[in-house]
Amino acid sequence: GEEGEEEGEEGVKEKKEKKDKKEKKDKKDKKDKKGTKDKKEKKEKKEKKDVKEKEPDSDAESASDREVEELTYEDEDVQVIVNDITEFVKKAGSGLTPDKMFEEVRAQQVTKIFNNKVRMYIIVSALFPDGSMNAKSVAAKKAFLKKFIDNGSMSFADWIWGVQAYLDKQSGAVKAYPMSLKALYDEDLAQEKEILAYYKKDQEGPGFEAAKKAGAPFVKWLETTEDSDEDKSDDDSGSSSDSD
Repeated sequence: GEEGEEEGEEGVKEKKEKKDKKEKKDKKDKKDKKGTKDKKEKKEKKEKKDVKEKEPDSDAESASDREVEELTYEDEDVQVIVNDITEFVKKAGSGLTPDKMFEEVRAQQVTKIFNNKVRMYIIVSALFPDGSMNAKSVAAKKAFLKKFIDNGSMSFADWIWGVQAYLDKQSGAVKAYPMSLKALYDEDLAQEKEILAYYKKDQEGPGFEAAKKAGAPFVKWLETTEDSDEDKSDDDSGSSSDSD
């Protein structure tokens, strides 16, 4: 029975070798799988990066390579920010300065990501809650409006967009808009030429139609004053009041 024993031993040996081979193979498979997984992850990361790098080209507005979608004025998040800033303005009361408000709004803008047009809508909404924008309140809050316009080096078309978006949400303020617009003009925030050029054309943006219609009497008045100014300044042209 020696042969049988040897065979038995050999069988055990073979089995062990098979087992060892299998374990090695399993380890190798696992390693390979991990390798392909790592490669796959790297590839995915790269693809994501590529997409990020490509996006700005497809987005005409994107001067800065922004990875986060900018909020639009219709977003619920923007309404939340409006409520926050309105509350901030209310709490600060007479102690509120343009700088303090700017810091507060800027902190939101950096974390939540929205452009300066939307920022203008937010501050107008917070400064004139419940449709309370009128000639008197515009004059009272002039320094705040000026701070945000100057800081963003905003064109009239860009910052008035924010005012009109406010009118779109606060229809109660539309009736007073001719006088509000006049106050913006009287306080040197808006120039005659800009107002006339802007409202002569059809513009994109929320609240434009309502603003154009409501503001028409003031715009007409500006046109007539411009005409009489031109008559007067034929001899001394060049002395237009462009001083800030």
